[in-house]
This record gives sequence, structure tokens and C-alpha cells, in this order.
Amino acid sequence: MTLYETLANEYIDAIKSQRLPFGSRLPALRVLAKQHKVSLTTATKTYEYLQQHGWIYPRPQAGYFVANNLEEESFPRLTSLQNQGRDPKNYSPVLGYNAGAEFFNPLGTSMIAPELQPTKALQRCIKRVASRSQQSLFSYPNPQGEVGLRQALSEHFRVDHFAFSAKDLVITNGCIDSVRIAIETLTKEGDTLAISSPCFSGLLDLLVALSRKIIEIPCTEEGLDLDFYEACLKQGNIKASLFSTSHINPSGRTLSNEQKQALAKLAQDYQTPMIEDDVYIELSHQGKPPLPTKYWDKEGYVIWCGSFSKTLAAGLRLGWCLPGRYLDAYIKQHSQTRFGINGLMQLSLAEFIHSGEYRSHVNRIRTQLNQQVYAYRNFLIENLPLNTKISVPDGGLVLWLQLPDIDAKALELAANEEGVDIRSGACFSTHDAYGDCIRINCGWPILNADTSDEDKSSAYQQLLRLCQLVKSFK
Repeated sequence: MTLYETLANEYIDAIKSQRLPFGSRLPALRVLAKQHKVSLTTATKTYEYLQQHGWIYPRPQAGYFVANNLEEESFPRLTSLQNQGRDPKNYSPVLGYNAGAEFFNPLGTSMIAPELQPTKALQRCIKRVASRSQQSLFSYPNPQGEVGLRQALSEHFRVDHFAFSAKDLVITNGCIDSVRIAIETLTKEGDTLAISSPCFSGLLDLLVALSRKIIEIPCTEEGLDLDFYEACLKQGNIKASLFSTSHINPSGRTLSNEQKQALAKLAQDYQTPMIEDDVYIELSHQGKPPLPTKYWDKEGYVIWCGSFSKTLAAGLRLGWCLPGRYLDAYIKQHSQTRFGINGLMQLSLAEFIHSGEYRSHVNRIRTQLNQQVYAYRNFLIENLPLNTKISVPDGGLVLWLQLPDIDAKALELAANEEGVDIRSGACFSTHDAYGDCIRINCGWPILNADTSDEDKSSAYQQLLRLCQLVKSFK
């Protein structure tokens, strides 16, 4: 073991024992070197090692801080395993898919607050592109997407060690649109897809609309139940699978590299395509994003989908897909259901990436979300019953809570009446395994929670009212 690894392990022990609690500021590099009588190079390597392994994170012009590397809570899991497809249409009226409130507030929809977005920089970029792209505005866009944006995305992800060719990428109207096209390309009405349990309610809505059946594969702190999944594959009950793998909504979990490799191999071994909804991959709280399952896909059975909706602006409606071996069929389906994607916005996003503005924004927002999730967790821990379980996500925008002995659906309805928008566990499954769980969004800052705030739509006020409602249910 090298000197910097030895020193790093001392810090890891201090973090595990909570002698250094999450959020603690670490000594500056020169102070660290002096304290431990090591060179500045060794001190730098120590912090690099800790950062790479998720124990610390940097804040620009502020130093290094202990990351949210706590042990994952054990949440309810699906136990009534069924390897026959279930029609989600039969459960949606009861469990309330599309139960979105008629109002909007920060806790309900998974998104980043507008004030955290680089609005002015993006507006300037769009204006520049519009001024020199007059001719392209009058042409139908390329069905596969503008070459410039495909190349920009290829170069962008290559920096994060995920390399692919621009010619293999397709531009879409967002991640959910990418997933829709993949489902329509790979399956037909009445076919069964495997999904994780719990599963993002928007994907369940989509499967209802497309008249597909589902088999739910339990996903816990250990990851997906791959034994059950493979048993379903062996029986031939599954035509395709649809999994999120990084910073999964609603649980916030990220599958291990070992699980992702196993998923890619299962797709290849059983020649059963896997659609990977990776819309949160860039929102790691620990620095560099994880690798997708697609990284280990050797035969093209993994269809990787993503978008700018969670990182930049949902209203742009721009996403992408790597369809692998299904590229030609995917483009054909895309062309039949869409007549191209807004060319001006594609070219604007290409320039935004090439300018470095997009990467700078993503780096900033990762740090910001790390701090916000910590602030939300602390607030909830202080204001909810002691037996409440709160997820410890390493990325993404949401927290998954279990409130024992509370009917989460009834809580959701009561919260809606108070103008508080939350999502109950019933929205994320066709089973009743998550009846005491809720999901909340952490995309809005609550840093000014100690100040007088009469705006009842603010994240702080919404959290406060939610906690009061939970206590009244007890």
C-alpha cells in the first residue's frame, strides 16, 4: 500500500466512524501535507483517491468536504414474485398513476429549480446560432438528428470514458420519447416487458398507453434480483426489459458495475433486448458519472436512452438513443412517428456543449445537488418520526422515504389538499409493496430555511408542512 493510500484509509476510517461527519470541511492540501509530514504531491494523491472512491467531494474555491457516503437503508421490497405478465391498466385506476396534482410545487416533479440553470448563457447561445442558421430553419431536419449534436454528445461522453460513434446515435424528443420508440420498435401490443420494482411512474404510464404487460423485478439495496430476472428470461416470458440503472427514480440507487455487466450479458445470452433509461446518469453527487450498462454491451442488445431534461431544461425536449443492433429499425420507427426534431435547438445544444458551458454547468449542479440532498435529509431527520427511513442517494434528484404505519396514499391526498405535491409509493408499482413510502424532489434549494419566509410554495415551507402532516397522521 502506498503512502497516499495509507493516509486515505485513515480518513476513510474517520468518516466511517463519523469522527468526520458528512459535510465536514477537510484541511487544505498544504495544511494536510504539513500535518502528516508528507509532500504536497502525496497530499494531492490522497484527496484524489478519496474523491475517486466517493468519500469526499470538492467545492469550487471552498475546498474538500466529506461526501454523503452513508450505509443504505433497507426499504420494503416486492415479495409476491410473479413471473406472468400483469396488465398495468388493471391497476392504474386503483393505485393512481398520473395522479399528478392540478398545481405545481417543488416537491412533486423531479426537476432542478430554474434559478440553478444557466439561463442567460443558454439564451446567448441560442441567439448566436439563430443568427447564422437562417437557411437550416427552412429545411426539414435529419431524421437521425443533426450531425453536429450527435458529434458533440459523442465527444462529451468520451471525456467520461464512455465512447461511442456519432453515426450510431439518434436524437429524440427527450428520454421518455427515446424509450417509447424503443418499446414500439422491439415489441408489440400485449407483449411483456421486465421492469424494476419500484419503477418510475412515468414509465408505467407509458406502458399503460402502449398496452404492454409487465413483470416487476425487485430492486433493493443489493440491486436487481437477477436470479428471478433470469428465471423469467428462461421461461421466455419477456420480450424486452426496461431498467434504469444509475440514480434510479424513485429509490435513488445505482446498480453496481458487476450488476450492469451481468445485465449486458443476460441480454446477450438470451438475445433479449434491454432498454436502459439513463436520464440521471450525469447527476452523480460524487463527481464523475457512473458507466452505463451499455458500456459492457458487446453485441448491441442494450438500447441506451438519455436526455437534457434533468440536467439542463425539461422544456427543451431533446434526448438521444444508442439503439445498438436495432439502429435501422429504430430510425424507421422514429421517422414514421416523428418528422424530425427542432433543428435550431439541436444546433444550439451542440454549440452549448462545444463551448464548455454545458460541462461547467453539470459540474456545478452535481455539487449543488449534493448539498441540497444533505440539507433535505437533515431537515427530514430532525422533523419526522424516529422510525422514518430516508434513502441515501449517490446521485439524482429524489429522496425515497418509508413512513411506517402511515397510509402514504391518504397522506398524498391530504398533502394535495394543503397545496403540497408529493408522490406516494402506490404510483411506482402495480403491487401494494410500497404503501407506506413516498418520494420527494430535492431540486429546489432550502438554504434560507432559517429566515422568515411567507411564500408557502417554497421548498422549505412545503417540507415543513409535509412534516406537520406526517405527525398529525401519527
